[in-house]
Amino acid sequence: MYNARLLLLTAIIATVSFIACKKDTADTNSGVTELLSFGPTGAMPGDTIRFFGNNLDKVSEIDFTGANVTSDVFVSKTQTEIFVIVPKATEKGYVTLKTSSGNITSKTEFNVSVATTISSITSVARPGENITIKGNYLNWVKSVTFNDGKVANTFVNQSINELVVTVPADAQTGTLVLAYGGTDSSIVETTDTLHVTLPLVTALAPNPVKHQTELTITGTDLDLAKQILFTGVTNPVTEFVSQSATQIVVKVPGSTQKGKIKLVAASGIKVETSQELDVVLPSVSAMSPNPIDPETNITVTGTNLNLVTSITFENAPAVTTFISQTATQIVAKVPAGVLRGKITLAVLNSTLTVQSPDILEITGSVPPPTIAFPIYNDAVTSNWNGWTGGGWGGTSDISNTSPVREGTKSWKINYDGGWGAPLQLGGASVTIAPYTTFKISIYGGPGTAGKKVNIGINGSDGYTITLVEGTWTDYAIPVSSLTTATKITDIIVKEYNGTGGFTIYVDALGLN
Repeated sequence: MYNARLLLLTAIIATVSFIACKKDTADTNSGVTELLSFGPTGAMPGDTIRFFGNNLDKVSEIDFTGANVTSDVFVSKTQTEIFVIVPKATEKGYVTLKTSSGNITSKTEFNVSVATTISSITSVARPGENITIKGNYLNWVKSVTFNDGKVANTFVNQSINELVVTVPADAQTGTLVLAYGGTDSSIVETTDTLHVTLPLVTALAPNPVKHQTELTITGTDLDLAKQILFTGVTNPVTEFVSQSATQIVVKVPGSTQKGKIKLVAASGIKVETSQELDVVLPSVSAMSPNPIDPETNITVTGTNLNLVTSITFENAPAVTTFISQTATQIVAKVPAGVLRGKITLAVLNSTLTVQSPDILEITGSVPPPTIAFPIYNDAVTSNWNGWTGGGWGGTSDISNTSPVREGTKSWKINYDGGWGAPLQLGGASVTIAPYTTFKISIYGGPGTAGKKVNIGINGSDGYTITLVEGTWTDYAIPVSSLTTATKITDIIVKEYNGTGGFTIYVDALGLN
């Protein structure tokens, strides 16, 4: 009886279990391949990840972004699970499971934790050329930054071990910085330097060269030059007669002075020539007669005088018509009203001028004043033993070469306004005795007629002088009118009314 009941219960349980299993099998084995999840969604190449779902045994290939894994190299595969090793070339993106009945794409992106490394780079390249960067995980690189901050984010070619990028036209020599993505985005800098090619000059011809004539520059990579800087020229030259990799032909600007030239690349880097470019200029070796009477002929001897377009005598308009002119000699008529001073030559096709080394003396002109104790005579004299300052309200040039009253230099004073005193001497202690007279010669520049300046000693500036335009005027001032002290500690020549806008020249300064 007991055994009969046990057999009946066992049969019932078996029947129920069979029905339940059959129902589960019918639910899970619908025949449709399903991807329910995978993970981890962030991993490193070489890690094993798991795919979970239904009917995964039908998957023949799993495609990652940048790489794929076929079923024959799966770590394992069952109806519900697949384990695969993440390929080295994998990049961030969606994963696709391939079956004979269709493809299944993940709803979540797969990301990879990588660290880009660099083993080598091209060492030398011209702007616009391609360079090759070798290393690992270069397929994750998003941008390459060159030394001067120029960024390249499009590449000629990109793979896991190699990156080919074009050097920007304005790139500079330096290391490269690569920015890469992945779970842990970061940057890596090259240890080696990319040397960006620059233009190089090997020869200049002709040298010396005349202004506004063609100069031929020979060298290498000269097609990379975008500008040329000439000594003395404010603006760069950007237009050339012709240009190639080995030669540039350019017209020499009129203000060019002797000196090295610079070629400027698109990056702004300046390459200076090793040799100086000299310019052909006239020179004066002699003036005859000297002294000379106004309105008589003068013979100027020198070199390259055929380039002279005018001669300017002190205190006279420029002379542009000559009696005769050759490369070694000019004969011209000296204008009326000229003063003692150097002559100035204007140069053909140039903004430069050339002065004679000697002063042209004028017959019958008043000689410079006699000074027993000079304070300024081409320079501040050592017996003054003080300091010179620019002062305020203008500028000064202590070594001006024209006009001059004596010697070869004068002190040029530009008054800008505000009761300025650009001429200052101070910090000394000069004993006045036995001198009684303070002497100063002043040449009034254009527009100075009737204007005034104050002469000051030892902090006082109450002695007023009315300027004479266009000529040297010698002033002899009683020291007692300037100071009652026994020593002179400072001297100023101060603007009288604060309006400014004029220039004077001071010379022959001292005591008698």
